Amino acid sequence: MARAGERVRTNTKHIGDDMIQISPGARSARVAGNGHGWLLMASCWLASTGAVLIAPVLPLMRHNFAGIPNADVLTLIVLVIPALMIALFSPLVGSLVDAFGRKRLYMTAVAIYAVAGVLPFWLTNLYAIVVSRAVIGLAEAAIVTVATALVANYFSGVQRQKWLTMQHASASVVAALMFSVGGGLGSLAAGWRTPFLVYGCAFLFLPFIAALIWEPEEAHAEHVHAQKMPFPWRAIGHLCLLILFASVMFFVVPVQISFLLSARGVTAPAVLGFGGAIANAGIPVGSFIFHRLARWPINRLLVAAFGLLASGFFIIALSAGVNATIGGAFLAAAGGGMALPLLGTWALARVPFEQSGRATGGYMGAFFLGNFLSPLVVESIGRFSGGLIQTIGWMAVVCAGAAVAILVLTLAKLGPMESVHAAQANRVSVG
Repeated sequence: MARAGERVRTNTKHIGDDMIQISPGARSARVAGNGHGWLLMASCWLASTGAVLIAPVLPLMRHNFAGIPNADVLTLIVLVIPALMIALFSPLVGSLVDAFGRKRLYMTAVAIYAVAGVLPFWLTNLYAIVVSRAVIGLAEAAIVTVATALVANYFSGVQRQKWLTMQHASASVVAALMFSVGGGLGSLAAGWRTPFLVYGCAFLFLPFIAALIWEPEEAHAEHVHAQKMPFPWRAIGHLCLLILFASVMFFVVPVQISFLLSARGVTAPAVLGFGGAIANAGIPVGSFIFHRLARWPINRLLVAAFGLLASGFFIIALSAGVNATIGGAFLAAAGGGMALPLLGTWALARVPFEQSGRATGGYMGAFFLGNFLSPLVVESIGRFSGGLIQTIGWMAVVCAGAAVAILVLTLAKLGPMESVHAAQANRVSVG
C-alpha cells in the first residue's frame, strides 16, 4: 500500500492551490520519444521524395505521350504540381486541423496520398495523371503541416529544434536513394508506370500513426502566447526569398539530370537512375559539409554553397562527356544540399522557439514553391537560350554572380557574420 501511495504521489501535479492526479498510464501515453520524432520526420519524406522517384522515368513518359499537345510541359507539371499544392495550401490546412483534429486528418491524408499515388500506374490520360498528382500535393500539404504541428506539440526547446532541422538532411539521403529506385523500376516491363506503385507503401505508415500518435488535449501556454505575438516577417522575409532562389537552383539537378544524361546519349532507365543517384548523392554530402562547418560565419558558408552550385553548372555546360556531367551535377547538388539546410536553420534561429512552426511553414512554402518553379524556369530560359545545356550555363552565371555579391559583402564586413550556432544561442523567447 505504501508503494501504491508513492506511485500516486509521483504522478501528482500541483497547480496553485489545486492538486491534479494523473494516472501513470495517461502520463506515459503522452510523453513523446525518439520513435514519435522519427515517425513524424519520416512521414515528411513522402513530400520530398515523391518527385525524385519518378524523375528518372520522365523521358520515357514524355516519349509515351509525344502525340499530346504540350506534352513536354505537361510531363514536367506531373513532376512538380504536388510541390505547388504544398506551397499554396499548407497555410490553409490549419483550419482543417482545427475542424477534424490532427490525428484524423493525418491518417486521412496518408491514405489519400497512397491511393492517388498509385493511380497513374493504370491511368492512360495525361490530364488525369496531372489531376491525380494535384491530389497527392494536397495530401502532402496536410501531412507536412500536421507532422510539423505535432512536432511543436510533442516536443519543446532543443528537442523541437532537433526534429525540425533534421527533416531536410534526412530527406536528402532518402531522395538520393529513391532516385536510384525509380530508375531501376523504370527498367521493368511496365516502364515509366512502375515507380508509381511505390506510393502505395505509404499505407505502412497508418498502423504506426494509429498506435503512436495521440491528439494533443490542449495547446501549451507558450504556443497560445506565441499566437498572440506578431510574427517577425521582417526577420525572415528576405530569407524566404533567398530560400526560394536557392530552391530553384537546388532542384535543377534532381529534375533535369535524366534529361541531361539523355542529351549525352544515355537511354537505359537503369543507367539514368544510377547516374542520377550518384549526382543526387551530392545533396547529403553538402548537408554533411554544412553540419561540419556550421560554426563558420554564415556569409562564408553562403559563398561556398553558391560557389559549388556555379562550379557544378559550369562543368555541365562546358563538358560533353557523361562522367563529367555526373561530376558537375554532384558538385551542384552538394552546393544546394549545403545552402538549403543553412538557410532553413538560419531562418529558424531568427525567431523564438515558440514560433518555430510558423517559421518552418515559411521555409517550406518557399522551398516547395522553388520545387514547382524550377523546371518551369529551366523550360522558359531554354526556349530563348537554345536548349537545356545552354540554360544550365546561364544558371551557372547567376549562381556565380550571387556568390561574388555575397563575397563582396563579406569582405566589406556586411551581412550575417555570425555562425548559425551563435544565432541559435542568441535566440530569444516570447515567453
